[in-house]
Amino acid sequence: MKNINIRPKGTYDLYGQRANLFLEIRDKIFLVSNLFNYKYIETPIFEFSEVFFTSGDESDLVSKELYEFKDKSNRSLSLRAEGTAPVMRALVENKIYLENKKYFYFGPMFRYENPQKGRNRQFYQAGFEFINLSEDFRSSAYEKIEVLLLAIKMLKELNFSNYKIKINFLASRSTRKQYILALKQYFLKYSSQLSSTSQQRLAKNPLRILDDKIDAEKEFVKNAPKINAFYTPEEQEEFNFINKLLKSNQIQFEIDYNLVRGLDYYDNLVFEFIADSPFLGTKSTILGGGCYNNLIANFGMPAAKGIGFGFGVDRFLEIQLPNYKKEHQIDFYCLSFNFAELEKLNEIARILRDNNYVVEFNKKPTSFTKGFKKALKTKTKYLLFFEKNQLENTITCKKIETNENKVFNISDLSNLKNFNF
Repeated sequence: MKNINIRPKGTYDLYGQRANLFLEIRDKIFLVSNLFNYKYIETPIFEFSEVFFTSGDESDLVSKELYEFKDKSNRSLSLRAEGTAPVMRALVENKIYLENKKYFYFGPMFRYENPQKGRNRQFYQAGFEFINLSEDFRSSAYEKIEVLLLAIKMLKELNFSNYKIKINFLASRSTRKQYILALKQYFLKYSSQLSSTSQQRLAKNPLRILDDKIDAEKEFVKNAPKINAFYTPEEQEEFNFINKLLKSNQIQFEIDYNLVRGLDYYDNLVFEFIADSPFLGTKSTILGGGCYNNLIANFGMPAAKGIGFGFGVDRFLEIQLPNYKKEHQIDFYCLSFNFAELEKLNEIARILRDNNYVVEFNKKPTSFTKGFKKALKTKTKYLLFFEKNQLENTITCKKIETNENKVFNISDLSNLKNFNF
């Protein structure tokens, strides 16, 4: 029982200012999603492990970070580690992939990794998926740009502007096969200079060497072959058109041919929003995503192209929390001095709440001085109480900001905003 009062490593409790800010961020995410006509979808927090392995992913997420366990029937289950694969599973199982093109999710994810700034083992993530992209590359380019505009609008609503956008074009599967072969041949010459992790990736997925935290800074990695040298004329034309649309929408961006993203199902356009912050440090990815033109088919859906992105809510919590000061606002605090008044105030509180006012009151009669001090701690706007010799069906209302008292008919309290008080 020694751990009964200790939360697990890599988790946190939401309360106070952190909880208030969390709810504000959540509400803004839902607001912007609605502006772009995205429909909310929620999947279970655990799935059959095949959901994540079916994605064809050989990333660290699948190989090292899944919270995987066996149930009593010896079936392999995993806590939800990312949102895209479960959403694809849900769209296919419920046969709703043709009903709507745009979906978004918001909820807790779980990854077994070493906790650090902005990274927890349980964390909240928001994500957006645009499926069934148009076959014509020009039409689909407009759809992809809209996704980036959604991301930009989201960050604006979250009061975050200090970032830069990096993009890359990973082309088609056949083009990447040629590129991966060239990377293998190139990195074999430097295998002794690669980290042990990159040496393992050299055999399975040398693309991941390009964004390895250690090896990516080495000169021979920076000078590795670039994927644009392998584009077909059609792929180059598509990427050029995307660049043109980005510029016409006044989106500032950089092309980074070493950008590959952490999940292996990405292809075509990929992007990351990179920021510097005192909390996260330099060159931290705050938002990222891209196209997944082959992922959907892995779940038994007819071939359909998609694009999406996700971001960790926890990071925005930590970035904004030091400068966040906002208390939960109470409209009325009802102060009772005896049990007869308590019964009346209980009815008044019910009426006010029926009119969508936030109300609190002391259920234990007290003196005015003690009650007033307690009311001030709640940050209430108004204090309601009965004075001696109060007229029938009236009550005194004190405006805390000005310390002004006014007597109101109880029936008028629900319309207090109309009394300019």
